[in-house]
Amino acid sequence: MRTHRVLHIVIICLCFSSVTIVSASTATEVEQFSEIFQEGIASWYTSEVDGALTANGEVFDPELLNAAHKDLRFGTIVRVKNLTNDMTVDVRINDRGPYVEGRIIDLTPAAARQIDIYEKGIVPVTLTILYYPDIPESRYDRPGDTGWYRLQVGSYRDYDKALSAFLKLYDHAFSVMTELLENGLIRISVRWIEASNLVQTMQKLESLGFSEILKRSETAP
Repeated sequence: MRTHRVLHIVIICLCFSSVTIVSASTATEVEQFSEIFQEGIASWYTSEVDGALTANGEVFDPELLNAAHKDLRFGTIVRVKNLTNDMTVDVRINDRGPYVEGRIIDLTPAAARQIDIYEKGIVPVTLTILYYPDIPESRYDRPGDTGWYRLQVGSYRDYDKALSAFLKLYDHAFSVMTELLENGLIRISVRWIEASNLVQTMQKLESLGFSEILKRSETAP
């Protein structure tokens, strides 16, 4: 009876697995700005894990002039001015953060050194947008990075819990994939998430109660 119920959910999920979210694409255009966009505290960050990915899918490189911002589109070029010494650096947004109250941007170590933030840790800055792309920029420098991601949201031994998770994802228009593992677990994943939507999608999944999310690259749909 249990085997029959497991096969039943697999069949149901396969029937609905073609549901996808498609983001609109437009021609890439760049707008220029010259006014101060934001003022606040800047800090710097790094990664202790070799090959760690930024939010747009790139491999984090501490020697490049990049930065993390909560809202600006990936590929935006921002001029950061240190208000304590008037030094400036132009950085490209390729990550999300900072998530510390009061801070508005996290710089790579290379960018932090250029405006004398590295030793101080945090300083007041202004941000001026130099370039703002219509389409978020995303590059993939590591073999296997395709620009698309699969997010595993859970593995379930209980049929009812697996079905509940599947229906919740389906009701929110996700493309759902199910796998019946050899150990009897039912693995449920969300497929075909573009790098530009990765952070937003993970936040949405967390708001739905999926807190243990595993991410990996996959082939394009």
